[in-house]
Amino acid sequence: MKKYLKYLLLFFVIGIVFSYSHVHNTPTSKVIIKDSEVQNVVGDLRTQYNNNDIVGTIEIDGTDINEIVVQADDNSYYLTHDLYKNHDIYGSVFLDHRCDKNSKKLLVFGHNDFRDKTPFSDLENYMDSEYFKSNQFINLLIDDRLMKFQIFSVYIETSDFTYMNLKIDDNQYNQDLLKYKRNSFYDTGVSVSADDRILILQTCSNHKDYQKFKDKYLLIFSKLVE
Repeated sequence: MKKYLKYLLLFFVIGIVFSYSHVHNTPTSKVIIKDSEVQNVVGDLRTQYNNNDIVGTIEIDGTDINEIVVQADDNSYYLTHDLYKNHDIYGSVFLDHRCDKNSKKLLVFGHNDFRDKTPFSDLENYMDSEYFKSNQFINLLIDDRLMKFQIFSVYIETSDFTYMNLKIDDNQYNQDLLKYKRNSFYDTGVSVSADDRILILQTCSNHKDYQKFKDKYLLIFSKLVE
């Protein structure tokens, strides 16, 4: 459990900083990806921002979420740095440093602040099942691979952070998937099995029912469909 706590502590510290600052200097990072452009996207973005940490993009159909994804050697740097590597309390959307495009479980993190438009602010809308029905698909480009995921579970976690474990055991993995489905605020009607590769989006939750908890993370679980 200790290895998860170091990540959670970092997110908590940034949450404290949010309570004292309203400055947002993150550059515009909207990118629309077409299948025919996949081979050139990451290289072009690295050149544009002079940043070789850029590994791809994430876009959710029907929402305002359309962001560049970076990856550092740890899960702390891009909590407080923008795409130009300038200090920014709103950070960037980043892929867990342990993941690559072939990982069976992918973790992507981004900030959410109710006072300003942050990268993952729109994820709060998934508390509403009707919103989910209209916005089920996540497009993730990592290096030269464009992947499409379908959301199968949405919930807020306050104590069990084992979903961050990337060591896959088939038997345990299946049990984990069933737990993720069971914890969902509503039934998405999307099935999932141990053969599925999954993507987890994590952001801080601002939901009033969870204000008493020190750690409260909104999690969006999705499975690879193409």
